[in-house]
Amino acid sequence: MTCIRDLRTEIDEVDRRMLALLEKRFSLTKKIGEIKRKQQKPIYDSEREKQVLGRLSTNTDLDSCFVEKIFKQIIAFCRENE
Repeated sequence: MTCIRDLRTEIDEVDRRMLALLEKRFSLTKKIGEIKRKQQKPIYDSEREKQVLGRLSTNTDLDSCFVEKIFKQIIAFCRENE
């Protein structure tokens, strides 16, 4: 039988990996922002945001509203830092 401590240790590892992936995402969006500025393109792309949110909301067993809330926050933060 798995104990709470073992499960919490596993959660800690998941959290660590999630943070590493967020850091990678932020780094990539920063590079995209640099390219957009060089090409004089707008930072905000509403169609791309709709595509991302739609794809993420349908490719999971998690509640789609929950996923959308989380990723809207992530996308907004990334956009601010592009």
